[in-house]
Amino acid sequence: MKKIKHYNIMLVEDEVLLRQSLARHIEALDSGYKVICQVPDGCAALEALKNEDIHLIITDIRMPVMDGLTLAKNVHERYPHILTIVLSGYADFEYAQEALRQGVFDYLLKPVSRENLENALSKASLLLEKHFQLEEDSSMTGKDSQEIVDYVVLYIRSHYMDDVDFSELSSRLGFSSAYLTKLFNKYVGTTPLKYLTDIRIHEAKHLLLNTTLPIREVGEKVGYPDQFHFSKTFRKLTGMNPTAYRQDPQAES
Repeated sequence: MKKIKHYNIMLVEDEVLLRQSLARHIEALDSGYKVICQVPDGCAALEALKNEDIHLIITDIRMPVMDGLTLAKNVHERYPHILTIVLSGYADFEYAQEALRQGVFDYLLKPVSRENLENALSKASLLLEKHFQLEEDSSMTGKDSQEIVDYVVLYIRSHYMDDVDFSELSSRLGFSSAYLTKLFNKYVGTTPLKYLTDIRIHEAKHLLLNTTLPIREVGEKVGYPDQFHFSKTFRKLTGMNPTAYRQDPQAES
């Protein structure tokens, strides 16, 4: 297995400020990824791929010269080992779904939230680690992996209502977010972010059925100060919004 310092990302986006902002967000996550190449369109991306060792491409769908779907199709055919994530607005949602059918790894709706970005990169890490080993893995030598995972599980259960920063948590434990995800998935079978989300939604179900708290307060008590984000996440995991769940006679907390 090839040992590398980090997973290399190429950003393909014609809006310079958006591209730079996304790069800063990725670097801030400290998730084992590094943005090493930024280009404005698909043609420039294909040209850069001739000289750059890229593991993951994040590309916008709508761009001049060559759009993101055409780029993704070319990458899938020429460089099948490279993962591709597409960025789309709500108006391009159907295009993003079509991209998944064409071999794209994942898609992110703009504006990209920190949680969705971290979740997408964590999922990509689980696939990339089958072929690459991050050098940071050696930082775990002499430590009991099971004890560390047990600690993180306990931390999540105790702090699910707070703004949990996995980058900060993993840094305090002495390794990267990417390795924390790898370790957690090995012992728990899911990513730390997914585990946190599942606990939050489980607690929200309980509050919805056993209290008369407004939806906004339920969201706040389980770690979602933004009611829209809470409702969107709840619907994604349960198939219905919080109000409908509360009124469903068959719902179980």
